[in-house]
Amino acid sequence: MLRRLLGPALAAAVVLICGPAYAQDAQALFDEGLADMKAGHFRLGCALIKRSLDVEARPGTVFTLAECYSKAGKYASAVSYYDHYIALFEGMPKDQQDQQQARADVSRTERTRLIAQVAWLTVIVPPLEPQGVVVTLDGEEFPASLLGIATAIDPGPHVFTTRVPEGPLIEQRVDIAPGERKSMTLDVRNPNGPEPTQPPVLPPATPDVPGRGRQHALAPWMWTSFGIGAAGLITGTVSGVLLLQDRAKIMELCPTSGRLPDGSIPCRDNGAALANEAKNTLAPLTTVALSVGAAGVVAGVVLWILDANSTSSRPSATTALPLLAVETRGVSVGVVSRW
Repeated sequence: MLRRLLGPALAAAVVLICGPAYAQDAQALFDEGLADMKAGHFRLGCALIKRSLDVEARPGTVFTLAECYSKAGKYASAVSYYDHYIALFEGMPKDQQDQQQARADVSRTERTRLIAQVAWLTVIVPPLEPQGVVVTLDGEEFPASLLGIATAIDPGPHVFTTRVPEGPLIEQRVDIAPGERKSMTLDVRNPNGPEPTQPPVLPPATPDVPGRGRQHALAPWMWTSFGIGAAGLITGTVSGVLLLQDRAKIMELCPTSGRLPDGSIPCRDNGAALANEAKNTLAPLTTVALSVGAAGVVAGVVLWILDANSTSSRPSATTALPLLAVETRGVSVGVVSRW
């Protein structure tokens, strides 16, 4: 009789004594994890906050854990805990919802932003006898109900293990990028069946493409010629525009109708200076730049044709080099073959 009376009393005493201790441990774990999270130590911080949540489930801890996973790049876990917090928020009384409204808004916004970064992995286990294969993901059991179904997973490296009763433990690794969709067939060994034979690994066949692997000796010269041509055309165009602008001013300041008896043209203001600049600088620059630009483009086209022909034919012992010469009377373009 005494034992019956003391049983409930002892149980109540244990609850009263251990309850505050558990709450204190949960708060200490949360505070330590939050400090690590703010310091950028997300792996340790998220683990401590998760332990705090396991000790005492509080909405604020759920939200903070979602934030930690988001900063750590564990997008699937972050979306899962944002969803968990939104569900808790919708079940709160009105006064608590008013206090937690900001967190709920952040949860919805972040969930929408991160959902595109979630990776999806389809895990496939081949049919096997006997049944009873156990699959783990990163040390935790992978539910059999998720086999063959695209499952949200955090980006990064993961380790799968498989084992059948009395069979060997097989470990496989997979790395998945944010937003990637991938499928993976696990290796399962049947202890009662023959060991799987691995086919010989053969080097990939290389198609017999003429000229394959041959260096394009003319490519650098080709792109250099195109670059020179583009620079020349741009320079010539700019100087030509300036020349046309100065020509209009020169015609206004130095009218040809007012020639002097000696045949010279009188100019007002700075007309003479503009005329000399156009004659001695802009006009020659425009002519040379446009000539060089055109020659560069022509040389690039010639080299491109030669390079294309050389890669599709039998290798020869010749080396073609471009020839670009600018003279006072014009520009010469050609190709020199060196044996």
